[in-house]
Amino acid sequence: MHSVKVGRRGLKSKDFINKLPEEVLLMILSLLSLKDAVVTGIVSRRWRFLWCKLHKLEFNAGETLNDIVTDRKLLRKVRSKFLDQVYDVLESYNQPVIQHFRIRFDLYEGNAEVIDQWLQFAAYKKVEMLELDFMKHGINIRNPFYNYDFPFRLSDRNIDHLFEMPSSAVAVVELISLKKLVLKSVNVSNAIFEELLVNSPQLEMLCIDHSAYLTHVKVGGEALNLKHLEITNCCEVESVYLYDFNLVSFTYNGRAIDLHLTNLPMLEELDIGQGLAGLKANVFGKISSCFSYIQALSFKIRQPKKSLILASIPELPNVKNLRLTIGTHEDDSLLKVASLANSCPSLEAFLIKLIWISPIKRRRDVRRGVTCPHEHLKLLEIQGYYGRGSDMELVANFIDNAVVLKEILIDTRCQARKGSSTSMRFSNMNENAARCSAKRQLQSITPQGVKLVIL
Repeated sequence: MHSVKVGRRGLKSKDFINKLPEEVLLMILSLLSLKDAVVTGIVSRRWRFLWCKLHKLEFNAGETLNDIVTDRKLLRKVRSKFLDQVYDVLESYNQPVIQHFRIRFDLYEGNAEVIDQWLQFAAYKKVEMLELDFMKHGINIRNPFYNYDFPFRLSDRNIDHLFEMPSSAVAVVELISLKKLVLKSVNVSNAIFEELLVNSPQLEMLCIDHSAYLTHVKVGGEALNLKHLEITNCCEVESVYLYDFNLVSFTYNGRAIDLHLTNLPMLEELDIGQGLAGLKANVFGKISSCFSYIQALSFKIRQPKKSLILASIPELPNVKNLRLTIGTHEDDSLLKVASLANSCPSLEAFLIKLIWISPIKRRRDVRRGVTCPHEHLKLLEIQGYYGRGSDMELVANFIDNAVVLKEILIDTRCQARKGSSTSMRFSNMNENAARCSAKRQLQSITPQGVKLVIL
């Protein structure tokens, strides 16, 4: 067995890390943040520009923004430093292709010139995954009309007719290698939306969040490669028409709109949330052609007493995963919610997220719902369990009816948006009280063989 001489400074015979193949070193760098990967350049001459061979550039200042969100003067200083750092990295980067390019920072229309340059860089490097997350941090959300506007073309910002289709002479943004595009707090008009689909023939995933200008979304045609589409919190959207292509998942969250889904034979996952209107807009009637395909369904009902009309919910024969976000008030009964599972005869997992406004615990008898066995339900998850009588009777109903139930997961943490009046009223004391109530109410009624987890 060979011995290795070790001195005061460690191994003398070999520098094992520097002797590793470059592929292994790049794998190590890929596990680091971009900032840390660049810093490794001081290790040795070999490492100096090794990070430049990475195919993923991710500039994420989210944690920094959380610390300075209330200090706008400091934010301007940090923003300037962030822009300089991005510039320095892009100046040094010499690879012909980049797979993943992500920017996450509080940026707006005033930074349009430099963001345009980043898009030029991404297009030139044949980017495959592009994420621009310019969300304002903190409780308040930026007025979307101050967002950065995604351009028709990168060479000229003086576009007089933002909402009109560009003429054939205009060089639009072409991202021909793009497979995934995520835009948050980036404004996209109807015309730009259509051009993105035309000029990105390999695009499989498109996510648009907090965008202004987008009003009518119309996507269809067998030539489309798009598999996943998300449109969330876009305040101007009035209609969405999706038809005749192989869409796999669709998410819409916002105000009530005119929604039509037609001939989407590959659609498996559907997530819809339509503001206070909930299900009143006959949303199921407009997507009925997809019922036989959907396997995972999520939707939101803000005011169930006003908008939950069980008669409007058809049978969903293949839904195996059902996720429901529901607004709850005082100690209103949730047994109608339990009956939603009756529309899903193949249901295996049911997640119910309770967004309570004014929870009140009252002493009352626990009601029993209608008996209707759930033959396949294995997992029940309740988020926002507070310990009201209505919470307990909801769980009890599933215990009575779920024939093969394996696990009940109870999360007592407040599910209201962080910074909202409800979440600000909710303290650790409330959370501990809710957890104690859950244990007291549920441990004694949980059958043997069913795992009960309380968070």
